[in-house]
Amino acid sequence: MRAIVIEKPNAVALRELETPTPGPGEVRVRSVVAGVCRTDLDIAAGALDPRWVRFPVIPGHEWSGVVDSVGDGVTAVHPGQRVVCEGNIGCMSCPRCRAGDTHLCQSYDAVGFTRGGGWGEFVVVPARVLHPLPDHVSFAAAALVEPGSCVVKALGRAGIQPAETVGVIGVGTMGALAIRLARLHSPAAIVAYGIRDEELELARTLGADAVVNVAQADAERETLNAIGELPDVVVETAGAVAAVELSTRLAREGGRVVLLGIAGRDEELTLPADRIVLRDLSVLGSVGYTTAAWAEMVALLRERLVDVDPIVTHRFPLERFEDAFALMDAREGVVAKILLEHAG
Repeated sequence: MRAIVIEKPNAVALRELETPTPGPGEVRVRSVVAGVCRTDLDIAAGALDPRWVRFPVIPGHEWSGVVDSVGDGVTAVHPGQRVVCEGNIGCMSCPRCRAGDTHLCQSYDAVGFTRGGGWGEFVVVPARVLHPLPDHVSFAAAALVEPGSCVVKALGRAGIQPAETVGVIGVGTMGALAIRLARLHSPAAIVAYGIRDEELELARTLGADAVVNVAQADAERETLNAIGELPDVVVETAGAVAAVELSTRLAREGGRVVLLGIAGRDEELTLPADRIVLRDLSVLGSVGYTTAAWAEMVALLRERLVDVDPIVTHRFPLERFEDAFALMDAREGVVAKILLEHAG
């Protein structure tokens, strides 16, 4: 099979590999499309915390495909079935898994990090992590289940109530999904914050009621001008120190902040020591997704409650992965989700 392999930091190549064989209880899935995530570029650069990745690795934790073959004992799925697969392979027996926090499993194992991912033509996973896809859900939309599940979990932690106002900082994949999914909570208004007019125009098309270019205007003043108040909930997805700091200023007094972006393990955040206390803020970090959040995201697509196809802005064949990397780094034009497509 063909696969993009990261042998070690800064050593990425398209290679021919032996096609994996599913063992008992496992399924081999033919990958159709796979997303390019900023985390994938961090793996390639060696910037990700070493405890989360094992080299060499085939990336691709945002992907979807078709069942190709099944191992002994697998009866719930069959070859030819369209599926999307959870990336976190929880042990389901440790205290965290038993509590439902499958993303915090004590036996860490994840597609695209510790085992081959969707940038390879075939992926082998336990049958229990497969979720069938109805025909009306595109493979592209299914590839967004992974980041969508992260957002579902974060919004659940935020506890958005009907008629509350929501701010979303950053309009990449996570921010775009946050706008779409926050709309399901019946907010009074959604305000998107970004640094480029192109991404803010995308935010409007996805459902933002107002947008603010924080590189050109005072974010707090513009928010008050637009909706008459500061947001009840601010969802930070930009993954930048400045965005984290901004989130603590934008939330109203007594409001909630949910941090989704990964700003960098070596970056330092400076805040006035009393800002969170004196503004009575609840600040929550949210990483990854649970099995429950994954199932909820699949159900939203299955029941046609959310449309995420417009978030896919670029597609490249697998052999043009370097062009996809360059586009993500350059951030030219409107770039939300970039997909790699397998031939055939």
